[in-house]
Amino acid sequence: MSVSASGGWGPLRHRNFRLLWSGLIVSNAGSWMQTVAQNWLVLELSRDPKLGAVYLGLIGVARAIPMVLLSLLGGAAADRFDRRRVLFVTQGVMTLQSLTLAILSYTGVIQVWHVILLAAVNAAAFAFDQPARHSLMPDIVPKEDLLAALSLNAIAFNGSAVIGPSLAGPVVALVGIPGAFALNAVSYGAVFLALARMQVPRKQVTRRGSVLADLGAGFRYVRDHPVLLGLLAMATVNSFLARPYMQFLSVFAREVLHQEVGGYGLLQAAPGLGTILFSLWMTRRGDRGEKGRVLVRSGIAFSCALAAFALSPWFPLSWALLVVVGGLNTTFMTHANTLIQQNTDPSVRGRVTSLYTLSALATMPLGQVPMSALISLLDPQRGVFILATLAGLGVWWLSRRVPEVARLP
Repeated sequence: MSVSASGGWGPLRHRNFRLLWSGLIVSNAGSWMQTVAQNWLVLELSRDPKLGAVYLGLIGVARAIPMVLLSLLGGAAADRFDRRRVLFVTQGVMTLQSLTLAILSYTGVIQVWHVILLAAVNAAAFAFDQPARHSLMPDIVPKEDLLAALSLNAIAFNGSAVIGPSLAGPVVALVGIPGAFALNAVSYGAVFLALARMQVPRKQVTRRGSVLADLGAGFRYVRDHPVLLGLLAMATVNSFLARPYMQFLSVFAREVLHQEVGGYGLLQAAPGLGTILFSLWMTRRGDRGEKGRVLVRSGIAFSCALAAFALSPWFPLSWALLVVVGGLNTTFMTHANTLIQQNTDPSVRGRVTSLYTLSALATMPLGQVPMSALISLLDPQRGVFILATLAGLGVWWLSRRVPEVARLP
């Protein structure tokens, strides 16, 4: 049965996916709640708004470095070991990270460097978690349901982005910041329960050479498949040049649109709303083919919408454009991920997925450097407009260089 035939929720017919998806909703809500509590804690510890902003930036760098350094090793682990067991380990590390934050903050000994270090630990676990989780998807849903499954994952993440931060205020008021960290640790139990109840055939692990040999084989596989190389290049261009805009929405709110914190919050929520709406559209649409064409068009349209947002001086228009920006970005990234999964041999899927994690997630914080420089040299509007335009041109140029991408079914 196709996704469209089942009303857009086809992947939920499959028990393994249903278990994992429901567990991730709970866990993601806890993670978003912890993010809000953690950032608030850093601002309290710093006592200086400017210093607090520097510390928050350092947390971003601390998360980016392990993602860049370890994502490829995470992909090798996903191919060398049973992926479900890898997820047990990564979720365990994340649970311990949250518990450590809770204990340190409850005892009153926590310092900013503790938060930065533990953010790096969490990112290191995430670098192994992402390749294993994404490469597990084709094992628990059939090919025709893969696009809808990844769309539902986006809904779980961004729906939790609405629930988690909304809970953070009342939770911190009731049980304090340590309680918020402890509740996040408890939320990982939903994923542990889901993994324990899933019935996935144990992966047959074969003896291989060294990890470096495995990584080299993964690189050669991508090199020998121009379609994969094109997909990864498009994701890199998108993430490095355009997606860092999220970090600078506060600048747009105050300097361009002349809004206070309430207006900034609305801007911050707009892309998440767009993600949910467009993900629902993708699950309704199902896998009708022409995913390559949708990928290219949504990538270019995302850059155009972001460029239009950069030039908008009117808050309602800016908010509406950000809804479209978030939805188009999710459409692009979901189709890129789906096509990579569907066009990769299962034996190297983890390593290729880790390259996608590197190109789609790790490059985004690195892209904050050129965007910040252009904003400082010019102004927020021209800086983001230039980079958004370059991103759209980059996706268009790559689609011409590797025309097979646009023809992918």
